[in-house]
Amino acid sequence: MNIDFLLTPVEIWILSSVTILMLIQLYYYVAYYYLPVRYVQSNENGKIAYLDDKPPVSVIVYAKNDADYLTKYLPIILEQQYPDYEVIVVNDGSTDETKDILSQLEYKYSHLYQTYIPDEARSLSRKKLALTVGMKAAKNEIVLLTNANCVPQSVSWIESIVRNFVSGIDIVLAHSFVPPKNEGRYCSYDRIMFALRYISYALKGHPYMGIGTNLAYRKSLFFKNKGFSKYLNLHYGDDDLFINEIATSQNTRVELSPESQISVIYDNDYIAWKEKKLQYMFTANYIKSNYKMIFGIERITAYLFYICVIALACMSFYNIIFPIIAFIMFLIRYIFQIMIYNKAAHILKGRALYLLYPLLDIMYTPVNLWYRIVGFFSKKKNFTWI
Repeated sequence: MNIDFLLTPVEIWILSSVTILMLIQLYYYVAYYYLPVRYVQSNENGKIAYLDDKPPVSVIVYAKNDADYLTKYLPIILEQQYPDYEVIVVNDGSTDETKDILSQLEYKYSHLYQTYIPDEARSLSRKKLALTVGMKAAKNEIVLLTNANCVPQSVSWIESIVRNFVSGIDIVLAHSFVPPKNEGRYCSYDRIMFALRYISYALKGHPYMGIGTNLAYRKSLFFKNKGFSKYLNLHYGDDDLFINEIATSQNTRVELSPESQISVIYDNDYIAWKEKKLQYMFTANYIKSNYKMIFGIERITAYLFYICVIALACMSFYNIIFPIIAFIMFLIRYIFQIMIYNKAAHILKGRALYLLYPLLDIMYTPVNLWYRIVGFFSKKKNFTWI
């Protein structure tokens, strides 16, 4: 080994490339993935204007064989500290004790109502049909959507969402999460990166999707856009594809306060993660946005960065300075990314990551590609007419 400071054109090219790639990576984390943290800080500093009034709200809860969840979690929704709201539970042909549980709760809570869709409704997206039935039953203009297995983290959940409906705002994108202790590290990492992408892009003025477990919009906007009529041939799309159609930079807000967030409880978190992964990887093909190109560049530069770092490390046999430079570049990027990721994960209720981060970062794109391929060939799950 030797140390030679006279670099060849190839060596200069590799060093320049790894530096540029590192700077591009740092830019993405500052310009995109750090935005939720910055937004929460702005809120804490009183820089975001909210609605002073408390307009009436209709909360629509989707339920299918969720008697246990309704028993445990529906009272949390029914006992919100909000002056004027109704809760409509849409029963999607449940065969368990859902109907009986709701009937019992109706005696205690006068603002609870239940409706249902018949089990005979075939060749339709039952979730979209259920939400449409709920929208028609809703008495109020502002509608807040969630599921029976969802747990608001505060009695101020409704208030924290609705306060965003200032003049001109028709849609509020809020966050829901799986308790970190219930899921593996990769699943948690994947959920946070997924959330960071659509939330940061919305904060940049380009909303392209929402999550149906914690989502609010105006009833008039739903019917003005003919509901889910554009994607009735798909089982999915009641949140991401619908929001993609109606959301703009002017009519959409993001809400990330702890009070606004919802915890989603599953019987098996890994199976639920796989199902959601397949769902969103498939519907992503129908989303109209340049987000795939923007974040695709981030992924390409990440892998090119790893390749350049490995190339520099392999050049150690004739110049020890190259692996040293490679290690320094890798360390700078790693420290920068892990600090921003962990801050965002703290806000979005995900697992903090440290030494595993580079491995999960490398796995991210191949895993997404795999689920996109599997989702593409899962026609029975994706299309209503199969």
